[in-house]
Amino acid sequence: MNRDRPHKRPAGKKRNRGSRTSTASSRRSGSAREVAARALVDYERSSVFISRALEEHLSTGQVSDADRRLATELALGVVRRKATLDAVIRPNVNRPQDNVEQELWTLMRLGTYQLVFMNSIPTRAAVHETVELAAAFGQPRWKGFLNAILRSVSRTLLDECVDEPAADAIPIAQGNFRRCASAICPDAASDECGYFAAAFSFPEWLSARWADRFDFAELCRMGFWYDRPAPVHLRTNRLKTTRAVFIAALAEAGTSATEGDCQESVRLEGTARVDRLPGFAEGWFSVQDESAMYAATLLAPQPGQCVLDLCAAPGSKTTHLAELMQNQGRIVATDVQQDKLDKIGQNATRLELEIIEPCLIDRDGTDIPPGLFDAILVDAPCSNTGVIGKRPDVRWRLQPKDVAELVTLQRRLLTAAAERLAPGGRLVYSTCSIEPEENAQNVRWLLADQPGLELLTEREHVPGSPADGGYQALFRKGTVT
Repeated sequence: MNRDRPHKRPAGKKRNRGSRTSTASSRRSGSAREVAARALVDYERSSVFISRALEEHLSTGQVSDADRRLATELALGVVRRKATLDAVIRPNVNRPQDNVEQELWTLMRLGTYQLVFMNSIPTRAAVHETVELAAAFGQPRWKGFLNAILRSVSRTLLDECVDEPAADAIPIAQGNFRRCASAICPDAASDECGYFAAAFSFPEWLSARWADRFDFAELCRMGFWYDRPAPVHLRTNRLKTTRAVFIAALAEAGTSATEGDCQESVRLEGTARVDRLPGFAEGWFSVQDESAMYAATLLAPQPGQCVLDLCAAPGSKTTHLAELMQNQGRIVATDVQQDKLDKIGQNATRLELEIIEPCLIDRDGTDIPPGLFDAILVDAPCSNTGVIGKRPDVRWRLQPKDVAELVTLQRRLLTAAAERLAPGGRLVYSTCSIEPEENAQNVRWLLADQPGLELLTEREHVPGSPADGGYQALFRKGTVT
């Protein structure tokens, strides 16, 4: 390995985390790899979500669909698997990560991701194209070091796969583990939790939390699900078209799709620019995971009813409610941020739904518009542990204390909703979490706190069976005697 180009900072000098308006980041992005690299640098420097950073850089110029797909896979993939990538990189670098410039380490992750997980990219191209990004970041002195590290990494990766976890095996696809020349993870037999955290790329505290509830085989199954690009599900707007007609239009446009488990659900085969699919402008469909579709269908609002969607943004469930109500009645859609409420209005306009009334409220739900409601949906803010595949930032943003804080908020919202539910009315509590405290334990608490409520059904969505993880519970309020 070439160790001639030290990149250690002067003693006492901290890494420059900079601002997103730095000279390097403000330059116009070029190739797919450069777009991904700049988005990743922005993500690491600030609290911006990787999807937002990526979209900002994709919008700076003309980017082909192929480059868009590659940039997206690279950026989201590096965030998903950064703990695994770091485990692969560290044995090949002779100094601590804190002594390497942040942007340089990001480029090492980007190159290593291609080497480990993208067989379609030849090793030479993965190394060369990543090394050339050093100049794009105004740091040509990085080239020799970066080239040496990536070539060293490539030599540790074997063209051999096994079907069992091991210290020298990296999970790459369902049931497939790529062998390395030496151990990079804890031994799976003696430290299941440590192996899962390093090999599948999850924080140790979350790995330990899940290991208390799931056996190792289930942990690995979940890890494979969360580490793959999330499939795209679309919800057909049955006020505009039928699922069969929509699927036929997709096929005619060259996009393969199949029927999902829900009545309105369509599953895309592969990825696509949603705004370019047939029927988008005409309001034929919305993007929504199958698990999330069950929230509105479980509530089953009827035409003419008065419905409250207490945590409505960005509006996918709100618009689903309006479609089920045949655009007849009233839906009060509340949230705590005006920009998110604006998105609900935009979605409703595209879908030509006229019964939705966006309404700004306080975070604790104490200023909900007056009156009683026939049906209420509480799609509560949650840990998002059921949708980590779609939101790769979640696994790194979520902290142990967050779950308890979210439970407190969820219970306040449930209390507020129960007080606004009309006698005989229905209430659905929904999360995209798989944590018991946020789901079944909250339901038991609510039943004890609100004896007038009757639990009718619960539905727990297991991640990957067949869609996102999550939870829904349906209540009915007793009539006054």
